[in-house]
Amino acid sequence: MTSPLQFSREHLYQFQVFRDVSIDPIWELVRNCELSSLSEGDVLLKKDQPNRTMFFILAGSLKVYLDDEHQREAAEFGQGQTVGELSVIDGSTASAHVVSGGETFLLCVDEETFWRVTHASHGFCTNLLMLLSLRMRSSNLSLEESENLQGKFERQAVTDGLTGVYNRRWLDEMLPRLLQRSEQDELPFCVLMIDVDHFKNFNDSYGHIVGDIALRTVADTLVKKVRPIDLVVRYGGEEFCVLLPETDLQSGIGAGERLRKAIRKAEIFDGSGKPIPSITISAGLAERRAGENADDMLNRSDQALYMAKEQGRDRMEVSA
Repeated sequence: MTSPLQFSREHLYQFQVFRDVSIDPIWELVRNCELSSLSEGDVLLKKDQPNRTMFFILAGSLKVYLDDEHQREAAEFGQGQTVGELSVIDGSTASAHVVSGGETFLLCVDEETFWRVTHASHGFCTNLLMLLSLRMRSSNLSLEESENLQGKFERQAVTDGLTGVYNRRWLDEMLPRLLQRSEQDELPFCVLMIDVDHFKNFNDSYGHIVGDIALRTVADTLVKKVRPIDLVVRYGGEEFCVLLPETDLQSGIGAGERLRKAIRKAEIFDGSGKPIPSITISAGLAERRAGENADDMLNRSDQALYMAKEQGRDRMEVSA
């Protein structure tokens, strides 16, 4: 049943999972989600039945029952709380019956949108993890289930949702440690910064969906062409970063050139299987200097990338 409630971004501020979270990107994702209303006694979820929706209670309340007769009330959730998230996360069936305690208005966030929200907001993931942890303790869920759930969110927090490679947050946390280890072991270390050439024009010509396919193709190609010890990161937008441990400058140049040529040869197809003209990349390479921190090394590789773009793109330049 369609909800008569006028839904606005201000409604999101009442939810615990959005506490201290930037609302704007989340609002853009959920603003067109379905709204529904329930009368007292209406069943929202049935125990052991599939559910792929997270429900946000905008007004009213929902009661949780463990028995089919709806006699044993296990919990009640009100305005600003959520239900259904656990079955969306792990693909399980509903663990209880959920019934409206009165006139209740809900925002219904489908599975696809839910995962987009997790990709868009690390704060949302953290808040939801804390909320579910409290519920797990009170509902006696097994330790193994709790650890699996936490692991899923931890992986979500450090990987890029579109390409599956590491994200900027992971890079910010791990690169300083990797450089420190490299210096302690007296081993070389290179950073390769990569930018997809003329990507805005590519998006304008073929659309954002094909643009996403192109970015995934770049990420997949990089992952397949690097060594097992090398690490691929989506730095942001159409920029990628490849970390090359135990690699000196000459070896880094060789690796960068192999990746550049592999991207140029990579085949891209749109959603219907139609081939799209190949793309190219520009790259900037920097080798670790003694005592250099992560920010300085990234800046040098970024400056080399800028030189490559200034020199005509589809090339690699090396930091002096």
